[in-house]
Amino acid sequence: MRGRDTREALLFSGMELFLEGGYDFVGTNAILERAQVPRGSFYHHFEDKQDFALAVAEFYYEQHLPSLDRALGNEVHPPLERLRRYFEALKRDFERAGYSGGCLLGLLGQELADRGPKPRQALAKLFGRWRHRIADCLREARERGELEPALDCDETAAFILDAWEGALMQMKLKKSGAPLEGFLRVVFGRLLS
Repeated sequence: MRGRDTREALLFSGMELFLEGGYDFVGTNAILERAQVPRGSFYHHFEDKQDFALAVAEFYYEQHLPSLDRALGNEVHPPLERLRRYFEALKRDFERAGYSGGCLLGLLGQELADRGPKPRQALAKLFGRWRHRIADCLREARERGELEPALDCDETAAFILDAWEGALMQMKLKKSGAPLEGFLRVVFGRLLS
């Protein structure tokens, strides 16, 4: 492996390992072993482990972006239905994974937020991009008369993401889909109804 292939192998391996064990419990040796690349490759592409983790977060988001755009951009369905279908699809993914893993952005946010402004800003930027897409979907629903005209779409999108991240944490603790089902019921049955 060389160049971009090596970097992507490292990022993919880091994504898997961080989801399995978290940032603090995954060392560079495990990343190198999973990626099957020599030690020098890691420091050729990344300054340190934190720099690597932030690159993994970006990679994770970019991997998720096509499904997000497909779900929220599918104009065959009304915007709130698209948003609901998006979260239902995520719920099914976690169900298939045995209610493990979670959202890598949320997991890294919990572990890296107190380690300085760089990780906080990088992760906040990724969450902001995600939130913006949800807010755009809410704005479309509001313009179509599906939501109250006074609804603050940015604030509501932020709340939805915060609620989703909390539901994922509870899902992992309980090893159950009940928190995700509760999220769907409250957000789509009450908040956005």
